[in-house]
Amino acid sequence: MTEPANPPVAAWRARLQAWRNATQALLLRSLDVMRLLTERIMGFLRLFATLGLLLIVLLVVYQALQSAQLVLVKPFAVPKSMTDRHADAGRVIANTLKQELLLAEADIYTTVQRNSRNGKVNIEAVTGKTDDYLLGAAIKLPETGISINDVVEFIASIFGRRNITGSVYQDQGKLFLQVELEGRMFSFERELGTRDPNALNMDLLRDMLRESRHRLLSVASESHNLYYYCSGEAEANEHTESQLAALFDYCTRLQSAQLTPASLGALLDELHATRTQRFTSNNDTLRHILAQITGNALDKTRLLCPDYANTKVCQAPVVPEAANLSLSLPAPMPAAAAAPLAYPALPDAKAFQADSLTMRSMMRVTLAEQTLTLPSVKALQADCEAQPAAKSEAILTSNRTEGDATLLYNNNRPLQAVEKYAQAIQQNCGNAFAWANLGILLMNTDPPLRSVEEAQRALTQAVSLNSRIDWIQNNLCIAHAWSAPLETLPSAINHAACDVARTLNPANKVLLDKQFYLALADRYFAEGAYSKAADTYQAALSADRKRDCNTKKVIETLALLEAEYGIVGGKQAACAILQDALPLPGGKISACEAPLAAFQCSTD
Repeated sequence: MTEPANPPVAAWRARLQAWRNATQALLLRSLDVMRLLTERIMGFLRLFATLGLLLIVLLVVYQALQSAQLVLVKPFAVPKSMTDRHADAGRVIANTLKQELLLAEADIYTTVQRNSRNGKVNIEAVTGKTDDYLLGAAIKLPETGISINDVVEFIASIFGRRNITGSVYQDQGKLFLQVELEGRMFSFERELGTRDPNALNMDLLRDMLRESRHRLLSVASESHNLYYYCSGEAEANEHTESQLAALFDYCTRLQSAQLTPASLGALLDELHATRTQRFTSNNDTLRHILAQITGNALDKTRLLCPDYANTKVCQAPVVPEAANLSLSLPAPMPAAAAAPLAYPALPDAKAFQADSLTMRSMMRVTLAEQTLTLPSVKALQADCEAQPAAKSEAILTSNRTEGDATLLYNNNRPLQAVEKYAQAIQQNCGNAFAWANLGILLMNTDPPLRSVEEAQRALTQAVSLNSRIDWIQNNLCIAHAWSAPLETLPSAINHAACDVARTLNPANKVLLDKQFYLALADRYFAEGAYSKAADTYQAALSADRKRDCNTKKVIETLALLEAEYGIVGGKQAACAILQDALPLPGGKISACEAPLAAFQCSTD
């Protein structure tokens, strides 16, 4: 017989079991609550993560859009020997270039603001501040290894942002710099001399970077390109499909050495047209550029048509002004030669175009005992020996003056042209184009200004400044031919300068030969060797016949040789040349087309 359980113990056991069950139920309920709370928290975290990622994406897209039209400067590639000394050499060079670009843009802003109507100018920036867009370089997207900056770069490239990259290296005692933007590569070099090749040499690099900034900004922005192109600080129109093509065309026409009073008058009429003014009405930069173009055109009127301010019609003066520079001429002056020497068209020096000048010096002088006292080429050389190298502003001014001189010469005003060439040389003794064109003028103009000896001296000086320009070398060869004995002229083309010219640019051999033989024919004509002159004129145009001013000169001279000097077949040869002459490429019309069309040939 079993003993009955102790009632108190059984009760406690029941209570303990109930408490245990309640605790388990509470724990299970708590776990359910925690699970539910965790799910809710995870949901919120997912939402916050999604929103955060969305914000990051929006920030990336915003930064990409903000910098889409900018150019950013990337760290340069530099030699290991340089990075061993300067770990951040590539970034230092990039920051220096960025600073130069920003300074160049600030110069434009200051210039435009100074000339704006209300002093408020809104010019769109081109150079991006790199620091603003590299904040995400160290932030990686999860499980990708891709930084925020990489994403910005990719998206920005889609919207059009461009990067400037570059490299620095040394070779054969020189420091080289290359910068690239949108496929355009610009290269610069400087002599290292006694400098340490492994050092950063920031003074040389800064000088080259400063030289590159206008070219880079011209590639980056069409408005910047227009600004620099019209001021002569950019060599070419980098945006051939530009919406600003009309303004580029105005500057091209204004800078042409073939500008005439008639074409200048037509250009001024277009510049003053209402539609042209309306085209720039909402853009301060374009308005400023148009004002500069108009001002430069008005400056040209002082050279080609001084009465324009009163008549508003650009016509060449009947009696040109006399200059007070060039050579010392004896009295009485020798009579002019009978040879009809046409003035050759001098080449444009596009790499040396300059900013506009606000004043022109055209000085009238009184001839005293028929003597003009003008500095000789030798005197100009002596003055240059004591002058330091010209600074950038003086170089631009000199190049502009040289362009004015070429314009005067091509408009048959050689005395004023000599004045301007001498002035350009005094402004910058290193202006090879001014020296060369001065030599060409002195060789091709009529007495008493003609001086082959002075021409040789000027052309030799030009070659010493820049020996890699084919037409300068060719004209030096021509100058030697002009001073050589008449019987040796056929072998004059073997002169070293002629060989160098054709070696520099073999593709131009036909044109260089044409120029050389035209000069020889002029020499034969001037010396009275009319038969040889006729043969040489025909030889000059044997391989290249176009409807241009050279053809006009040759056919008129051949006709003259038959009519006045008895050279049989001259007129027939002239007509054969005219018949074979091809139109100018690109549909261009020569300034001599009218006399070419009027030249009478027999139809028998």
